[in-house]
Amino acid sequence: MKIKEMDKIIKHFDTYFKQTDSMVLHPIVDNGFHVDVLLYKPNDKYPFWKLVTMGASDYRMPLASNTVSQHNEYIMFVHADEDLEKQEIASWYFNKLVMIASFAHDNHCHITYGHSFEWQNDHPDDEMVAAFIEFPQIIETVEILRCKIGMLKTVACLQVVLLNKNDLAKLMEIGPQAFSEYLYPDNDEQPHFLSERHRSDNF
Repeated sequence: MKIKEMDKIIKHFDTYFKQTDSMVLHPIVDNGFHVDVLLYKPNDKYPFWKLVTMGASDYRMPLASNTVSQHNEYIMFVHADEDLEKQEIASWYFNKLVMIASFAHDNHCHITYGHSFEWQNDHPDDEMVAAFIEFPQIIETVEILRCKIGMLKTVACLQVVLLNKNDLAKLMEIGPQAFSEYLYPDNDEQPHFLSERHRSDNF
């Protein structure tokens, strides 16, 4: 990704997250498709961690109907109780997000809102086995959804929600639209948009 494109992505998320304190996390091993992650601390406006890919949009996905863009970057929200200043914890979320962000590239496919996919974990204690692609509805303006980084290149900024087997079964049972409403309910019920390593009452 070009430096000018990176600067536009950082400015975009600085604007909509209402903060300018992001830290850039780089992959330890570069597999040829380079994706960095911006890490934003919890703040007063959005009191949870924000992780954002930077580089996934280098892949131009195949044309598809009912989509936002041919280029995606991905956002993950994590509860403030998780200490992402610890390298081990931050690395777990980083690796999951980069794996998900690389899925379209690695499988030569198109990913957009409402899509989901699952994977096999190497470690049997790794609870999260799937991801659902959502709009980042917790952000107060829908303008976060699109970031124009070039004259002919607009990036869709989509949210990733990690799922365990029970969550995935619920998604399969009720379908993506109802599941989106479950993640972001219109009533006073608890929302479920935060990603976790281990399912807790925060979800």
